[in-house]
Amino acid sequence: MASALPRWARALPRLAPADGADAATARGPAELIVRNDWPEHYETTVQALGRSWITRTDRFFVRSHFPVPELDAGSYRLDVSGLVRTPLSLTLAELHAAPQAAATHTLECAGNGRGLFRLASTSGTQWERGAVGNASWRGVPLSALLERAGVEPEAKHVWLEAADRAPLPDVPPFLRSIPLEKALADVLLAHTMNGAPLPKLHGGPLRAVVPGWYGMASTKWVTRIRVEAAPSDNHFIARGYRYVHPGEDPTKAAPLQEMKVKSLITLPLEGGTARRGRVGVQGFAWAGAAGVERVEFSSDEGRRWSAARFVGETSPGAWRRWSAEIDASAPGRASVMARATDGRGATQPLEAEPNASGYGNNSIDRVSFRVA
Repeated sequence: MASALPRWARALPRLAPADGADAATARGPAELIVRNDWPEHYETTVQALGRSWITRTDRFFVRSHFPVPELDAGSYRLDVSGLVRTPLSLTLAELHAAPQAAATHTLECAGNGRGLFRLASTSGTQWERGAVGNASWRGVPLSALLERAGVEPEAKHVWLEAADRAPLPDVPPFLRSIPLEKALADVLLAHTMNGAPLPKLHGGPLRAVVPGWYGMASTKWVTRIRVEAAPSDNHFIARGYRYVHPGEDPTKAAPLQEMKVKSLITLPLEGGTARRGRVGVQGFAWAGAAGVERVEFSSDEGRRWSAARFVGETSPGAWRRWSAEIDASAPGRASVMARATDGRGATQPLEAEPNASGYGNNSIDRVSFRVA
């Protein structure tokens, strides 16, 4: 499907790729793998993810569509317009003075795992496992602003317009639109991440956090909110971020919205070494609105599965840490697999169905290691 994309869209992932076939050395912030230099595509190492339930801000993955915009906090304004009775134009100080809410939510890039597909897509950044993170967010509920503006009866969608722009001609600005019901339910306009002002690289001074949906919905550098009767016809809505299969019209393909249920093994590490005996296995699991119901593990290539136990903190919209033990008494190569099931009964597949852009790879995680 790459040939069906406009020329500028095909060029964007290649603006400034990092050196090396896999860009697998951390040349940016500590414990981040540089997948693309500019705009920044940084992937968190699995080892760093495993250290805590909350992903530290300086370890949190970064996915930018265009170069980071220069937004001055003193002159920043958020406009709310469209099908509203009272348009708003709010300063950052006014947003801080508005009703506030705090929540812990997991964000995952829709392309996370693209580089692990059996039939790997060459379109887009070749993320492996670390384009995901769990953070504490604080800001203004979008519902509070919409209620203040007064939404008209014919309104059905909310458009989130970003300030970043491409350094190429004829490229549309990045924009996401979400159904009004979702906007009123739980979307947060966050100005704080992990207890500190939202960093510029993560969308500061203000970004959307759309719980349970893939990360592209959580628009960074939001400067305008439009309430409309229809979804946006912007490229990134009408054609982009869709599960396009061979021969399918992108405009008719299913859009990416909720995150698929998924698990990640953070211990043992791929290619690592463990002592003979009982070996601890740990990781995280997450899903969309249905949440994670259970996690299972297997140490015999999937012939038998056992239940893992949930440990540590829990919060709606946040991933859950799980733990287990396997018997690794024989020296040599060993492996462990993990799969999660959500509250609707959906379970991770052995292999996810490929699509043209390699989105939504939630295949069962598998780690191989050496027993000594």
